[in-house]
Amino acid sequence: MRRSTKFINNIIRIPINSSFRFHPIGYKFQSRPISALYITGDKAKETYATLLPFMNFKSTFEQGHELERSIRHRQMKSNLNKIMKMYANYKEFNEKIKQLEEERDATAKELRQLIKQETNDENMMNSLKEKGISLRNDLKRLKENFYPFEDEFIHMFLDLPNQLHLHCPLGEHERILYQYKEPLTNGKCHLIQTTFVEFIDNTRYYFLDEAAEFDIYCTQAFTQYVLQKGHFTQTANPDFVRCVLLEANATPMHYYHKVMEEHLNNQLNTAFLTGGASFESFLGTVTKLCVYPSFLPLKWVCCGRLYEKVLPMATDDAQNLYTATQSNAVQTFVATSTAYEAEEQMDSILNLCVDFYRNFNIHFRVTYVPAFQLTSSESLRAQIEIYSPHQKRYICVGRVSNYKDFVSKRILFTGREEKEYNFLHIVGGPILYTTRLTAALLEHEQPFLDQNQLFAMISKDSSADVKKKPINEFKNLFK
Repeated sequence: MRRSTKFINNIIRIPINSSFRFHPIGYKFQSRPISALYITGDKAKETYATLLPFMNFKSTFEQGHELERSIRHRQMKSNLNKIMKMYANYKEFNEKIKQLEEERDATAKELRQLIKQETNDENMMNSLKEKGISLRNDLKRLKENFYPFEDEFIHMFLDLPNQLHLHCPLGEHERILYQYKEPLTNGKCHLIQTTFVEFIDNTRYYFLDEAAEFDIYCTQAFTQYVLQKGHFTQTANPDFVRCVLLEANATPMHYYHKVMEEHLNNQLNTAFLTGGASFESFLGTVTKLCVYPSFLPLKWVCCGRLYEKVLPMATDDAQNLYTATQSNAVQTFVATSTAYEAEEQMDSILNLCVDFYRNFNIHFRVTYVPAFQLTSSESLRAQIEIYSPHQKRYICVGRVSNYKDFVSKRILFTGREEKEYNFLHIVGGPILYTTRLTAALLEHEQPFLDQNQLFAMISKDSSADVKKKPINEFKNLFK
């Protein structure tokens, strides 16, 4: 089976104003000067606001201690004190604008009343007209001065991270939740297995014979496993995602390939090639969506392509299947009404992963990654990792993240309870990268499971009692 993403070069170009640049030792990132998530009034003539995120300034800054803690442990450069001072100026600006608008409305109302009364007081009418013109010009100047400040403040506010989950490790090391078997200490590079793989570079590689079949059937089998054991609903998602959704999820722009479009109505809201099995591809479906309680939790799963650029762990890292741009993947997305339900769903997904990965008869572990490795939107991330005996390090073959209601507020994804609307809590992530799993099996010299063996996992009985699940057993030790 030929697996190539070389076609990307024919449809994708790096524009002049791209948010990233190539660098000899990886990528050198630059901040986006303009956001697609929040459009100020002065840009309304050039573009339009696709989405207006919910921003509760007061509630956010009232939790300044937790926010400062999150910034510190994530090793971010955000200056919370500066942003809070800017917020005071932001409120002052808004008050002045509101005051001028009210004064202008009152002047216009008074002028209309004089016209209705048909009075001949020309001096009064001219005075009111001049005052109205003066207020209009003052308001225009104030807004023109306010827009750059508003742009800077709002973007700095949107760059603030999610609060950290209580289970998130704060130090430099991960926390192990579950471990299966012992790691293999020595192994050969998977690229020498030319019977099964022909690797050219990160965008071009070809699976052969049993590896090609495994690449397809493993994805299908895991999807069916999640559908039947986890009671999920399967979806089909778009391969392209607009910039506004990446920003809403605080996804670093260098994760995906930017598409150069010939005819683009909104110059800010560009498209990115993510693949249908990306987490962001779900977000367009639920943007501005209101869900009734009877439909919760929403439990969706999707299998397909995932185009994700992997940065090298070190400057001398060679390209291989662990760093390949394209992979078949199984992606999960769950929405719940409360934080507690979100935790339960995350544990449930991890338990399904543990049951599935144990069938490959090699060492793997489930860990909580430290805070400094999280994206801004993630509150907690659990990774399924397999040890590479050749590279002497753990490789992530799947992950699940807890986003709390951080993303929902940005895309206006709500649940309705009686007359109230609450932002939903989201959990999800790619629970299988087949390319990385295939590479790990080659290094462990394990035979590939065929179609019958893979689909036999679905009918195999797993632990029915949730309390006996491995992830829950670990957590019970700390109660």
